[in-house]
Amino acid sequence: MSLKSRNKVTVEFNMSSMTDLVFLLLIFFVILSTLVTNNNIMDVSLPKSSSDTRPQDKMPVVSVSENLEYAFDGKPIEKEAILSTLQATLGPASADTKVQLAIDENVPHKYFVELADLVWVQGKYKITLMTSPGNKR
Repeated sequence: MSLKSRNKVTVEFNMSSMTDLVFLLLIFFVILSTLVTNNNIMDVSLPKSSSDTRPQDKMPVVSVSENLEYAFDGKPIEKEAILSTLQATLGPASADTKVQLAIDENVPHKYFVELADLVWVQGKYKITLMTSPGNKR
């Protein structure tokens, strides 16, 4: 005698709800990533270059605005206090100690030279100039 069950249980997994969830998460993170800004620099219009050097989290940023206002990691600072603040924050300069300079494109060249002299020559820190993509000609 053979007994057959009337209820057949099929084990299936429906992927449509999973793909909906993945797409929603993707849209969420794409929108969120466009809203993320770096708080280490003040609002400066960076000069254009063929390469893009954006702020890196581990390097301190010294910013100079169009109005010649100085900032260290987004906090206003006097020009005379930049070197002492760098030394207090980073300690003595070493081979891998770098500082990023975010200087507005409308700032006269002499202020860049003064800041580079302060950070690079006097402080012995390596400097990186921040630019935005696109060669402006």
